[in-house]
Amino acid sequence: MPRLSLAMIVKNEAPSLGQALASVRDLCDELVVVDTGSTDGTPELAARLGATVSTFPWTGSFAEARHASLARCTGDWILLLDADEAVEGSDHGLIRAALEGPEAAHRLVHRHYFRSGTFLGLEGPAQRNDTPYTLGREFPHYSDARSLRLFRRLPGLTFEGRMHALPDPWLERHGHAIGDLGAVVHHFGKTDLLREQAKARPYFEMAVADAAEHPDNSQYQYDLVQQALLAEEWEVALAAAEAHQRLRPRSPFVVIFGAGLALQRLGRHEEALPYFDSILASEPAHPAALAASAESLWRLGRMDVAQARFSQALGADPGYSRTYLKLAELLEADGLWEDARLALEAGLDQNPRDLSLWEVLVGRGAARKDARVVRDAWNALQQVPDGGQGIWHQMVIHTLIGRNEIQSAREVLRRGLEAFPRHPELLALQVRMGAGSGPHRIVRG
Repeated sequence: MPRLSLAMIVKNEAPSLGQALASVRDLCDELVVVDTGSTDGTPELAARLGATVSTFPWTGSFAEARHASLARCTGDWILLLDADEAVEGSDHGLIRAALEGPEAAHRLVHRHYFRSGTFLGLEGPAQRNDTPYTLGREFPHYSDARSLRLFRRLPGLTFEGRMHALPDPWLERHGHAIGDLGAVVHHFGKTDLLREQAKARPYFEMAVADAAEHPDNSQYQYDLVQQALLAEEWEVALAAAEAHQRLRPRSPFVVIFGAGLALQRLGRHEEALPYFDSILASEPAHPAALAASAESLWRLGRMDVAQARFSQALGADPGYSRTYLKLAELLEADGLWEDARLALEAGLDQNPRDLSLWEVLVGRGAARKDARVVRDAWNALQQVPDGGQGIWHQMVIHTLIGRNEIQSAREVLRRGLEAFPRHPELLALQVRMGAGSGPHRIVRG
């Protein structure tokens, strides 16, 4: 029977590493972990969990780190997994069976989970989560792509790209057969919004370096479009999209939409519209293109067409939260807060666990001193108990204290500290209120 090695590179992954390694312990014959400079005990934890651990100094290139991990594997096949990913046991059989097949490699389903339906995948909005998997069930949306994660340990195999470190180009150049496998790699990294924000700048810089070294490589321009959008480097995103279109006139959705979005953020709405319209020409009900074009039309004063497109976008995909958010933003800017609120509430009717919608509803309500804001914060906590960065908990707690409902306030505080155990304001409230909790009563509006 072929032996399977896990190859993983890590840095400061202690919170998620246990789940990742546990998910493949019964699948892989060896677990190889290469640490690139952790300071949180990650390598020691990996060793305790049964991995063979070594170190490799970070060089600014994921490809070089991948090569280091590959060199330490002894199996016939390699499974690539990151520490913020996992494979459900129900898919182990599919992966094991693939090791007996004729292919040299397989692309697996790479499922990215999100806390909001505002995110776009490679072809359009993330979809609402009705997954049969146990892993990821708590998140309201996900987006699927294909990622080459399983391959034979072939002599000379190399990864390409500082950022994504892909084995695909080498395998394709050498004529190796690549299959598609239905097994899912569950990716949870994008649910940690603060960490994603922290990664945006270094990933952008890696993408810039790859594209500068290989200006005629469409993959690197594609990567740069994505990373520039995440880093809000609109001019760079536009230039990379235009470069990709010169290299590959039939550019994919992300490139076309990215160019339009960059122009939109630069205030060039008239120039942005043709990009969105080109998507709609081939897919008239594309929700992201409809919503984005509606925003530009609105800002250009073409209100009737804009409203019609917003309506079309909502009908095309009620799960795409950005449509509700943009419509609410534009309505509030026009002085129509009640209409904006109705748009947000409509979005929450369709997406009750959507973090972004709750953040805007509560945040804008607080800024406007809306009398309903505490009720909104309470309702938000019922759907997203770890949302609001502790602010929602504080709003509810202070209201309950004002009503002398101390036991209920303590219960909300307890839940807040479960979600944010080191939150200074919540810890201060704990000292002020004393220990203990009691029956939990619903906050009245």
